[in-house]
Amino acid sequence: MDVALFFQLLVNGLMSGGMYAMIASGFTLILGVMQIFNMAQGQFYMLGAFATFGVMAGLDLPYPVAILGAVAAMAILGILFHFSIMQWVMKWGFFHSMLVTIAFATIVSQSSLVTFGYDPGFIPPVFPGSWEIGTVTFSRNKVFVIICAIIVMVGLYYFMKTKIGTAMLASAENRDVAGLQGINSQKVFWVTMAVGCALCGIAGALIAPVISSDVNMGNKIFVSAITVVMIGGMGSMSGALLAAFLVGIVESFAYQFVGDLNLVVVFIFMGLVIYFRPGGLFGKPLPIPGN
Repeated sequence: MDVALFFQLLVNGLMSGGMYAMIASGFTLILGVMQIFNMAQGQFYMLGAFATFGVMAGLDLPYPVAILGAVAAMAILGILFHFSIMQWVMKWGFFHSMLVTIAFATIVSQSSLVTFGYDPGFIPPVFPGSWEIGTVTFSRNKVFVIICAIIVMVGLYYFMKTKIGTAMLASAENRDVAGLQGINSQKVFWVTMAVGCALCGIAGALIAPVISSDVNMGNKIFVSAITVVMIGGMGSMSGALLAAFLVGIVESFAYQFVGDLNLVVVFIFMGLVIYFRPGGLFGKPLPIPGN
């Protein structure tokens, strides 16, 4: 493997890792605070990409407006999802809540198929062209996605240091004790859902100019996001961040050698991590909520 190919694969892996980090962080946040295994996380990512495509191609608005529109739309959709469905089914228990998110994901997928069809949505690259350093070529668009993903994750880190972020972490640690300290769990829940879904919207908006938007992209990335959560450790934001970039890099390099079997390599990597660290890199074995 020459140097140019190595760095190209590394950039591809870091870009994928950035997407996985945002989606897995949102998933981990919702799971930790609300004890909901949100199987619709990938659908919010897909809708974020199509929202970006719609704003740019349909309304002919610039890309920054499209990003803001996608993030706002997914945050609002997450809030509506919470108040219309999830706040009523959370009391039924962990498995009932998970089944409801599966039903919601199925409805969104089928509705998207009817609305968008199988034709992918293309939007032009935001930063066309590439940078060349010696024999190494870097896609400007991919580097932009990596930088934006890092900025988003840094922003999420500082958001969790705010008053509402601290309340979310306290609720994740012990909901009953947090309530005794005056934390409004209902407010924390809808904010958590909004942030978790908005992260998916950002990921979809960032990736839309790089790859085409299609109705199956949510299902594909959700598998990788779950793998990231398993490797990083359930409930661990730092673990999700590290595991996301590790999975992205392993997946990218494996694709170069084994093609579409790269997911098998990722699953083997996950199996090895779980064998030696059953709770993941920075987590601990998590009991099933409600048991």
